Amino acid sequence: MRIEQVDLTDQSQLVKWNEVLRIGYTTGRDAAWWRSAEATVSQFRSPKPGRVSVALLASRDGRPVGAAEAHVDPGEVAEVELSVLPDRRRELVGVALAGAVRTSLAGRAARVRAETYSDAGIAFAEHLGLEVGNRESRQLLDLPVSAQRLAQLDRPSPDVEVTAWTGHCPEELVDDWARLTRQMDADVPMGELTRSTRVTDVAAVRENEDRMRAQGYVLVNSLARIGGRAVGYTEMLVSGHDPDIVNQDDTLVDRAHRGRGIGRALKLANLRQLQKVPEARDSRWVQTYTATDNAPMLALNRAVGFREADIMTALEGPLTT
Repeated sequence: MRIEQVDLTDQSQLVKWNEVLRIGYTTGRDAAWWRSAEATVSQFRSPKPGRVSVALLASRDGRPVGAAEAHVDPGEVAEVELSVLPDRRRELVGVALAGAVRTSLAGRAARVRAETYSDAGIAFAEHLGLEVGNRESRQLLDLPVSAQRLAQLDRPSPDVEVTAWTGHCPEELVDDWARLTRQMDADVPMGELTRSTRVTDVAAVRENEDRMRAQGYVLVNSLARIGGRAVGYTEMLVSGHDPDIVNQDDTLVDRAHRGRGIGRALKLANLRQLQKVPEARDSRWVQTYTATDNAPMLALNRAVGFREADIMTALEGPLTT
């Protein structure tokens, strides 16, 4: 077996590598999103500042059999994705790729994190020294959601004002958006996983918006206020290159204001805003992830119409064992 570094500046190599990752990640799963070829090229053309990325391709007899991807930001846990083609599993391809990833990350990260959707994947990661840290339900909402259905779901609250937009956050709201994002980083259920030390400020918000736009994503956002104070937000991402699956990202309601229907109002406002996005005209699903012990959000998602597709298990452990 041969494992080689992918040249992150070579478009043809990136596309070939990304396709191997996609096949291994999505085969046999219900509407599983994976990054498009165009978004992959754009991602590595405009990387996150300070981030170290590793891309590996495994082959036998000149044919790809698996791939690996890893990213690590300064002081953070390395995020790792291993993918083995379905007909080449149980041939130690994953073991070889895991070893190559650890070699590539030596001196750059102390801990690694990986995700899997199968019992076999959990057993494999545990064999490598990782431990289960968190589980999340991956859920899908069929699109389009009719205006009649949205109206039926609505529970308007007169003191809650929701503002929705597409693209860059309005200047008058960006301080609130950054503050709530910091709160999300602190509040999001992480189980036993290491929590990020990043601090999101206005500059980081703007950098992320520019980077997402460069990669072909349209941001669909809503923010809730009570008496002029921001108390919650939600965000979706639509890929202009591959819009089949819309990714529902963060949804947060300030702890002091939960139980008042603000999360519902945010999700419905964003679904209405999504209908105005040309790139989402042919989208078929919204995909979201929710911790399996986050009962209120799971209940809200079911009420909106989400169904569970599978369970994501996140595992974490030391880089070296």
